Amino acid sequence: MKRFAFFVLTAFSFVSCLEREEPIEFRAEDMQALDVEYKWAVVSEPYVACRESPSHDAKIVRNLRKGSLEKVVGNKTVKTENDVETWIALEDGWIPANSVTIHANRLRAESATAKNIQQ
Repeated sequence: MKRFAFFVLTAFSFVSCLEREEPIEFRAEDMQALDVEYKWAVVSEPYVACRESPSHDAKIVRNLRKGSLEKVVGNKTVKTENDVETWIALEDGWIPANSVTIHANRLRAESATAKNIQQ
């Protein structure tokens, strides 16, 4: 049995070292996933209201769920009665910064989304 296992492992190691003729292709969407021009937000709260302006009193545009992936287009710090609050600008509205995690590129954000959904 040990000899058989040794043979299989040896054969596998030689096969894995063979040169492959097919080139590795990168698709345009793969490159966009690595693009660092924009940051990406992953919703970390169960539900987050996306609002028209950076205020809890602003009209709700839509709701986001935990694990949602959104492109960040900006941010704004707003002074409240007792504190200062940072808001994240998305393509269609604003969400509080404390309800998301920010990632340098889409690939990292997608990875975080998968982990976030599993939790």
